[in-house]
Amino acid sequence: MSPKLKKFFSYYRPYLRIFTLDMVCALIAAGINLAFPLVVRYIATDLLQPPLPETLKPFIMIAVVMVMMTIIEYFCNFYITYYGHVMGAKMEYDLRNELFSHLQKLSFNYYDNQKTGQVMSRLTNDLFEITELYHHGPEDLLISVVKLSGSFIILMGINPKLTLIVFSFIPVMIYFAYHYNMKMRRAFQMNRAKIAEINAGIEDSISGVRVVKSFTNEHLEIDKFRRNNHRYV
Repeated sequence: MSPKLKKFFSYYRPYLRIFTLDMVCALIAAGINLAFPLVVRYIATDLLQPPLPETLKPFIMIAVVMVMMTIIEYFCNFYITYYGHVMGAKMEYDLRNELFSHLQKLSFNYYDNQKTGQVMSRLTNDLFEITELYHHGPEDLLISVVKLSGSFIILMGINPKLTLIVFSFIPVMIYFAYHYNMKMRRAFQMNRAKIAEINAGIEDSISGVRVVKSFTNEHLEIDKFRRNNHRYV
């Protein structure tokens, strides 16, 4: 494992219990989503075919099972949403403390070449996006892998030829998704840079508000802010 990945996963260590349960809940929720179509298929191909059952007992049992599965899925999604965001907020707290401590150790030369607003943007906006990755990244990856592999296995048991035809389009989808992701990545980086410029402009304007008002340059500051804000659009 690369040093960057080791550093990335090291922030999960204090919250390993929450993270593990989060992944287990994601695995259960993904499994239930795969099981529902199988239950419906069983009802359509077995129970509803003549001769029909003489009693409603099989339907009641299946209904109870589906209700239980729905309840379990609900609580799993609740844990993922609630405690996952709790973990993300705590990790954001740790990252912000570490980043701020690191900023205190940097030389004057760094601050001479950086705008205060840009540094503040890294401490707030950029850090929030990183914690969103910490929270949603692993669970989304696990759910996608489970659903994709589970769907493949289930469909292979139903119709192998049709399954191979359907899954043959996946490499094409991956290719387009990769190129789309590269474009989105560049757009996202530009977006973050523009937000940092807006924050820097706001910080400069507010910190020098006494000078601005002394020389009645409010209209100049408004025009400057509008230009920066327009670049964001």
